[in-house]
Amino acid sequence: FDNLLRFEWEHAVSQDLFMFTIDYNAKQRILDDGDLNYIIGLNRDRQEKRRVPYLFEHVNIPFDNKKFHFNKIKDAEVLFSLDNEQQTDKHLIIINAAPIRPYHVLLVPYRELEQPQVIERNNLISIIFPDVANPLCLDSLCDLLLGQIIETKYVVTADCIVFGCEFVAASAHPYIVAGLNSLCAYASVNHLHLHGMYCPGRMFIQTLKCSVFHTKSNCYLLDSFQPQAFAFEVKHIDEFNKISQDVYKITNYLMLNNIAHNVAIVKGDSFSSADNVLRIFIWFRQSITNGEKFERCNFAFLELSGFMTMPDEKVYNTLTESEMCQHMNRLGLSVEEQERIKDDVKNLLDN
Repeated sequence: FDNLLRFEWEHAVSQDLFMFTIDYNAKQRILDDGDLNYIIGLNRDRQEKRRVPYLFEHVNIPFDNKKFHFNKIKDAEVLFSLDNEQQTDKHLIIINAAPIRPYHVLLVPYRELEQPQVIERNNLISIIFPDVANPLCLDSLCDLLLGQIIETKYVVTADCIVFGCEFVAASAHPYIVAGLNSLCAYASVNHLHLHGMYCPGRMFIQTLKCSVFHTKSNCYLLDSFQPQAFAFEVKHIDEFNKISQDVYKITNYLMLNNIAHNVAIVKGDSFSSADNVLRIFIWFRQSITNGEKFERCNFAFLELSGFMTMPDEKVYNTLTESEMCQHMNRLGLSVEEQERIKDDVKNLLDN
């Protein structure tokens, strides 16, 4: 897997498909005034030369075919499909044309369905019943087959989480990560996708301890910082689907309630044993509307996980872990909001 990813990515570099020259020796350092082992790097080109991110005011916005999406990319930007069923458009791995670091890719599930960050009834039916061509009959079909749809309602968005788990598990790299940013949490394109990349070192979320949150679902809580995060561990490939459904329950709840969120999938220590597992984190946080950027620190899934790049060398040279944590903690929701969300999520996981 890793050889294929690197080979195809380097082939894309040779075809001049990226927006800037890739720096394989970019500066990076560890913030050494604390014990998080937080890694920062310098990347001027990404902010200056990337496609201008779209501005969003809400977490749930319909897909807009007139704006950039992944059906508009060049065929050469598609690296390969990570799909055992050989459905070549189901689990696409494509380049990120403005990468954070070398081998930064995007994971795009069911590209042809043009999904935003929300599961849609018509898209669901088109997967379960691909031979149904008349959209006018879909609503009645939903009603007639409600029982079956309830059984399969996670097929699209939960599959996105399974895709991320398979991506991380397929790699031999110890610091590989897959992650998702919702709208208003630094997603720049409203077409369902995850990011995937090799990080330069261990991220603190790979080992940080979490407290038990919901015993029945084996859900944990990362509350060492604001914003807080729900967390799951996956010990075996057979658990991918079940745990992805629980993750989807939470992200769907957050989306429906217009709560910005980020998701990260990494290799790490078990929360409850000496095993090596996949860890999945879901942060719930304050919204960043209309693409607002801050001078020193901005937090999407990667930065919340323990790795941040920045365009300003002065910030790179002077940032401390203490300051970084202060900026991170400002993203926390109020205590009342956090408690309400946690109560609601417990009720979701009970069912």
